[in-house]
Amino acid sequence: MRCDPQRGQSSVEFALAAVVLLLLALGLTDLGRVFYFDVGLAGATREGARAATWFVPPPQTGSPGTNPDLYDSDGWTGAPCSDPNMLDNSSPRVLPFPGIKQSVDCDLSKSGLPASLLQNSSGTTCPSTSDGNSQYNPPYTDSAYAAGAINQPLLYICYNSTPGLDLTTAPPDNSLKGRDVNVILVMSFGFATGFMQGVLGNSVHLAVNTHMIVGGF
Repeated sequence: MRCDPQRGQSSVEFALAAVVLLLLALGLTDLGRVFYFDVGLAGATREGARAATWFVPPPQTGSPGTNPDLYDSDGWTGAPCSDPNMLDNSSPRVLPFPGIKQSVDCDLSKSGLPASLLQNSSGTTCPSTSDGNSQYNPPYTDSAYAAGAINQPLLYICYNSTPGLDLTTAPPDNSLKGRDVNVILVMSFGFATGFMQGVLGNSVHLAVNTHMIVGGF
């Protein structure tokens, strides 16, 4: 029986094309994950900055208003979005307001990301920038990512663009009104496929931040 050489050629061509298509599909999968997590990180920084700048008007004339969420963390380490301080809807309020980290972590969990690791406690509030910009916007130096494992968000809260300035408790008044709060998340995104690892390495750096002005009057 004679073999049809054309059929053998078609099989080889299909095999080669299938390998290329598979690699492209795997690459697109990783690129989709990068985009998805980047959007999730951006949403979390916006939520943290929004909470930080929220202003509670004074209960009576002559008393100061406050920014009750304007501090790092209330110490909650349980499941994100389950912090009792976030769930307190009583009036007048019984529990303290949650910190910026709790708002960030709750939003991260909705994107399937783990809770952030707060870097302010180690003394670094504003990560070093690689282009020297004074507003502490990306890009950041590699040292900003060093403390995190793959796909672990790191949280920096940069108050008033002042390195070293940190708020571990909310101010008792509205003295910081009009000041800038910069909520920053960085993460080393790990590729799931060998194709992208071969092209770009094991991971790429993601960095997002949101500036907002502390409210008050």
